[in-house]
Amino acid sequence: MSQQAAYLLREFLLATNWNTWDNHYASLTHPSRQLLDFSIPSGLHFAVASHPTLNFTPGVNLSSLVPEVPVTYPPSPAPVLGPPVSPLLAGQLSYLFSSAPISATSSKRAAEGDARIRFKDVVQSFPFGTIPVRPELRDDALPTWKGGERVDKADFLLYGRLYVPNPRLDALYVHRLSPTLQALVSLITVPSPAPPPTLTWENTDPAASLSASTSSVAGASGPTSGPLARLSELELKLQQNTGRWSTEYSYAVGDGMWGVRGLYNFGRWGEPGAASTAVPVSPSTGGAGPETRERAVDEEDEMPAGLKGRWSAGGEIYFSAQERSAGVSTGVRFTTIPESAGGPPQPPTYISATINPIMGQLSTAYAVQVGRDASLASRFDFNLYSYDADLTVGGEWFQRRTPAKGKGREEEYKAGATFDAFGRGADDEETKRRRKNNDAEDEVLGVLKVRASTNADVAMLWEGRLGDFIVSAGLVADIRLATQSRGRISPIRSIGLSASYWA
Repeated sequence: MSQQAAYLLREFLLATNWNTWDNHYASLTHPSRQLLDFSIPSGLHFAVASHPTLNFTPGVNLSSLVPEVPVTYPPSPAPVLGPPVSPLLAGQLSYLFSSAPISATSSKRAAEGDARIRFKDVVQSFPFGTIPVRPELRDDALPTWKGGERVDKADFLLYGRLYVPNPRLDALYVHRLSPTLQALVSLITVPSPAPPPTLTWENTDPAASLSASTSSVAGASGPTSGPLARLSELELKLQQNTGRWSTEYSYAVGDGMWGVRGLYNFGRWGEPGAASTAVPVSPSTGGAGPETRERAVDEEDEMPAGLKGRWSAGGEIYFSAQERSAGVSTGVRFTTIPESAGGPPQPPTYISATINPIMGQLSTAYAVQVGRDASLASRFDFNLYSYDADLTVGGEWFQRRTPAKGKGREEEYKAGATFDAFGRGADDEETKRRRKNNDAEDEVLGVLKVRASTNADVAMLWEGRLGDFIVSAGLVADIRLATQSRGRISPIRSIGLSASYWA
């Protein structure tokens, strides 16, 4: 899923009052993964998307110089469905339609009000947790009565992406069944290559002709068993969320994999019907943390007594009779309570631990916001059977616009000619009024992410605004490769640049 599609999906879940990540076992380690497992663009990418209505968003992506085997972190052994991507030029056509209106979809600097996106909502950054609440339907999706009969409405989302020239199609369908139930259907389909024509009239033996036809079809289609033979995949999911606990039931058609996930939240949780939105931010803090209450005149500073938070525990189990395989894992997480929800003044902190007893894999992670614009995370992976260990550290730092000394906000913009899509030129009065940043969150210009691990993997990523575009540039390097070759081989494994324009 592209960056814009992932952003629109999160906005749809927020608009329909569904917990996006804080109350699901699949997102148990989400805060640390946001800081350590960020993706680096490979090659050159350019994306353009429009928003003709509040419910429909089409887009076009172009890619060039993309390696056939993209570099992923952590390395994934999963097979890639379909033929390899063309390294010269490839494209994607996508569309997204939702029943709930999504307004914040424009990256233009001249966009005003709710139409302008918040930079931190688009990039992969450190999240601020909320108190889990019981989801409720939005007002426009509540049942109504017409002619004495009840009319039920349901929120849904449709997403599709077609690859060219490779014949691959991705699709996603989200349907809200009830206030606490949601269904998801995801599909990846790749047409099988057409077999070459068989000259059956040249052989008079019917059995031999049938054998030749079968062998030619098998040779053209590739292997007939195993994961590489699956050119398509269909997965069905049913999610239930009550605020206190959540479950997910899944079934993958390709390998007949059944799965169950569950998460339970201890301690306090939100009142039923409250919206599951992000923590309110204060303009004085620049959107970096919870909103602070006004202090009384005679109020004394509270003595710190450790972190105050809540615990969550969950697990998952998978089984496939077709592949004769199974998997199980369990984990716990500690999350600090936001100050806006009654917690004491404390930095947002996440501590998690997961274990896979079958594979013997143990992982612990720690993520914390250490400043207004800085967050750090660390993760330690250890295998109980092979004694392999890996330590990964990383962080992010946001860059903000700082006004010139002795000048007010109004003096930063001088009237003149209009600016173009790259932000060149001055502004007229009308554009200056729309372009002024009325909220502190738009003061963010970019973010720098860095990751390093003991396996000699180093990655850097910069994302920011460049006029009306959202630009990402990064690289992945292997220090061990350069050390072993004594400088004869470049340590850079992947480098890329991407630019997105959302009208």
